[in-house]
Amino acid sequence: MAVNAAALAEAHGRHHESAVLLGAASRLRGAHDRTDRQVRELTRRGRATLGEEAFAAAYEKGWELDGKTAVTEVDPARLRRELRTAHPGPE
Repeated sequence: MAVNAAALAEAHGRHHESAVLLGAASRLRGAHDRTDRQVRELTRRGRATLGEEAFAAAYEKGWELDGKTAVTEVDPARLRRELRTAHPGPE
């Protein structure tokens, strides 16, 4: 679920947030997962878009979250609410 939230953020052009969510996903997993194809691809695209240093800093921000905060951050419903607020559709 957490990696899918990172993919959703990336799909909406929120690359920094995607990197934070990848770090939070690793925090929740308890380890960095470089074997997952989706994680590798999101990481590659994030580095290409943000640059190595900015991606690493955003990822680290997610990695440093405590468990409870990480769970809240990776909730796709939170991201959908934020996206709706940022880009409201027709009433």
